[in-house]
Amino acid sequence: MKNTREILKKIGLSKSEVDLYLAMLAQGALLPTELIRLTGGKRPTVYYALRQLEGRGLVHKVPSHGLQRFQADPPEQLLSMLKLRQEELKTTMDEVTECLPELKKNEPRHEGVPVVSFYQGEQAMKQVVMETLYCRSGHIDILTPKDNFFWQVGQTYSQKYIDERVARKITTRNLWEEPLRPDILTRSYKGLSEVRLLPSTMHGTFRSTLFLYDDKVMYISSLKSGYILLVQSQEHQQLMQAMFSGLWESSSALAAKPFKPA
Repeated sequence: MKNTREILKKIGLSKSEVDLYLAMLAQGALLPTELIRLTGGKRPTVYYALRQLEGRGLVHKVPSHGLQRFQADPPEQLLSMLKLRQEELKTTMDEVTECLPELKKNEPRHEGVPVVSFYQGEQAMKQVVMETLYCRSGHIDILTPKDNFFWQVGQTYSQKYIDERVARKITTRNLWEEPLRPDILTRSYKGLSEVRLLPSTMHGTFRSTLFLYDDKVMYISSLKSGYILLVQSQEHQQLMQAMFSGLWESSSALAAKPFKPA
């Protein structure tokens, strides 16, 4: 089981908030001076952390003989706090999605000048890949090696991307290095996607995944290398699109890989 302190930090509590919250859970309602003594925190830091915890709905004041004590709410309140945050985030995501077309009108136009962006690290890669789901054309061409970023980050993220892609009715053409299992073909590519098998001469020769959409070319490295190179250039996209189309024409329809239970 993960360390409790690390989990509390992960949901957004500072070190001081964690110290105070755990102290109050263990000992009940406490005066600020008692919390300062127990945690070793400085007075301004403790008072600030108490205000933050109170604002999060994790502690409340308890009047006692003219003094103001602070009491931790039951731990179940942590789940309520996260649920509320989730609902707020969902609302914000809907609002951002709604205003994206208007925001895109304000994007600078780089006529003939490519814009090259570099992203590093797993979290940044995941976020940038998800942004492809907002492509204007509603279509993505994808070239994928056998052992690729999506396999490496795990099924939860990959399935989330696929489910969102399907929900947005984004069509794809997929060039794969090796056959896929029937269950993966059905779950991930049925309906909106075409899948073909790359010529054997390309097998085992590359490790990065290629996405082509709108006027962009995205190079997604393996998780070990940990980077994405995004090139926004109509001219470069047209070149890579022509190469992809040539490969597509010389590739064979993807037969399902025999499924062998583990």
